[in-house]
Amino acid sequence: MSFALETAAHPENLRRVAIDPVSRVEGHGKVTILLDDKNKVHQVRLHIVEFRGFEKFIQGRPYWEVPVMVQRLCGICPVSHHLAASKALDAIVGAHHLTPTAEKMRRLMHYGQILQSHALHFFHLCSPDLLFGFDSDVSKRNIVGIAEKHP
Repeated sequence: MSFALETAAHPENLRRVAIDPVSRVEGHGKVTILLDDKNKVHQVRLHIVEFRGFEKFIQGRPYWEVPVMVQRLCGICPVSHHLAASKALDAIVGAHHLTPTAEKMRRLMHYGQILQSHALHFFHLCSPDLLFGFDSDVSKRNIVGIAEKHP
């Protein structure tokens, strides 16, 4: 096992606990925790290892298309990817200062996504756990199970 990416001192002497898979996230993920013999946490890592290849998809495309293309990276946070690409393009084209209207529009987009993201998380991603309980049948503890039980 390679410890090159571990930040804890002497990770080879620590107990590794993995939560795999982490559910209720977009894509695949896991958490690894490094503990000593007294259960003191030395390191925690969230691993989201999705590869979508958008770096290749956007090569050769006109730069103004990139913010719209990268929105498809994630079904939960398209606005974040759009805004990140827009900020990168601002730097590329030398737009160092946004107009007050543009700044407000970007903030409104971001706040709208935060609201939508929280609603999505609460009503779709964690509601099965909250409504059925963590010890309920996993095959029923999902959004389809909720629709069946609470039409």
